[in-house]
Amino acid sequence: MAADDDMLDRIPQKTPWKNWHETIVGPIKGVYNVWYPSDRPTYNAATINRCTAQLQKALAEAKAASTPVHVVGRGWSLSEAVLVRNGWLIDMTRLNGMRPLARDQIDPGHPGDASERNRLWMIQGGAYLSEIDQTLERDEFARSLHTSGAANGQTIVGATATGTHGSRLGFPALHDTIVSIHLLAGENQQYWIERASHPVVDPSIPNALGATLLRDDDIFNAVVVGIGAFGIIHNVVIETRSRIYLRSVNIDDDGHGSHLTLDDAMRDVIRTLDCNAHPRLRDPDGKRPYFFQPIVDPNGSPPRVLVTLMYEEDWPAGYRPNYAMRASKPGPGYDFISVAGALLDIFQPGVPLFAQVASAQLVDKGTKYGSWGEQFGYRAPQTKVASGSVAVDQADGLRALDALIALNHRLGGVPLVFSCRYVTGSKALLAMNRFDHTVVIGLDGIWNHQSLAFFDAIPSCMAAAGITFTQHWGKSNAWDKQRVAAVYGPDYDKWIAARHRLLPDARDRDLFTNDYMRLRGLNA
Repeated sequence: MAADDDMLDRIPQKTPWKNWHETIVGPIKGVYNVWYPSDRPTYNAATINRCTAQLQKALAEAKAASTPVHVVGRGWSLSEAVLVRNGWLIDMTRLNGMRPLARDQIDPGHPGDASERNRLWMIQGGAYLSEIDQTLERDEFARSLHTSGAANGQTIVGATATGTHGSRLGFPALHDTIVSIHLLAGENQQYWIERASHPVVDPSIPNALGATLLRDDDIFNAVVVGIGAFGIIHNVVIETRSRIYLRSVNIDDDGHGSHLTLDDAMRDVIRTLDCNAHPRLRDPDGKRPYFFQPIVDPNGSPPRVLVTLMYEEDWPAGYRPNYAMRASKPGPGYDFISVAGALLDIFQPGVPLFAQVASAQLVDKGTKYGSWGEQFGYRAPQTKVASGSVAVDQADGLRALDALIALNHRLGGVPLVFSCRYVTGSKALLAMNRFDHTVVIGLDGIWNHQSLAFFDAIPSCMAAAGITFTQHWGKSNAWDKQRVAAVYGPDYDKWIAARHRLLPDARDRDLFTNDYMRLRGLNA
């Protein structure tokens, strides 16, 4: 066996491929499994080069056969963004190396605080967010992710390439923590991409990888939410923060025996984010929450609300996180996609009191403490669930929520719950959080014809209300070329131009194109 031949498996597949949640099904030719070197070397330039060689070998074979490819992580996406029909998937989830950058590996022009130890981390694209959490939070590093989605079972690139939004007040999305991208744009070409306005690594790093250093804001802002259209993102550098410990609480009552509802007081909180102005949500110490999420049952009259609040606390001396504590039961960090999946074995689709029962059965009440990695779960049920997201300017948040509740009533009630998350704007060209202050309304529940009809009706609903909106690339959405071009305007044109610059050969663009991209005009 030639050196490193055991790092690449080619597994033909005759049965249709399914995503993790079993909502996307389609034929593929097979899967390339790419393995970390069996001698388990240190994650460094030499190791990365060995992995790159195998990834590019797969690309060369696919291109020679005129067969499209797409990298797959956990298969967490609920849209067809990851599916390449009659093509090959490249599974790089075993490429999970990570390490902090040393000070001499950071460009002297980097605008960050170079004295902050272990702040910048280089991570392979196949690393799960849960693996990153558990590594960063070790005593020797004492770091945390700034933000993540509602669960952390995705790979870092799988989550960021589709624009997964964050969950931290006053902070943008997960992809906005990425500051460097190592891109394999075909079988022979690779780039190290950064913003010209934000240089990060010393050129010795891309030189050691044989990658062309490209510092260009538009190129970086295109690739960071690239939906797999630019090639394989093999490695990224992310910015982290000091280790965080959170006090988390779920509240669904008013403190006097009645349910929280979408009344005027709650609407004011959703509009202003001033939790301390609400008598039940006020923190005893007057703290502003690090995380705030109201979950609304649109089928209630009035709609009932469950609120999750998280507050940053000092890290306790000697504290050791127990990541297993969130592995089996949804807790405060879960969104209702997990709750919905777990309920499928108990209730039939369309149960009117779905959200109320879900809350009572599966969501922890009271106060919980833990690290960022503990608070966010990573074993969501592998079963059919419906999930979509609508993002709007925070100024339009209540109007959008009201319009979606009204749509739910017009359709006779659907087995979905609505959750609100708040993030700041992103420089990424196709980011969902393109508004300076963005509210993301998550739509999660049971996968059936009612929920699908609801998702299909969202564009006309928002248009009737006169609300500009975006949707999550990795969830059920109604994007087409006209809507994408209309919403993103010049940024869409820049994204297409970046793709042509990095992939000037049409055969390379075809290599990284699937039906999802064609429908949305991303294959130009």
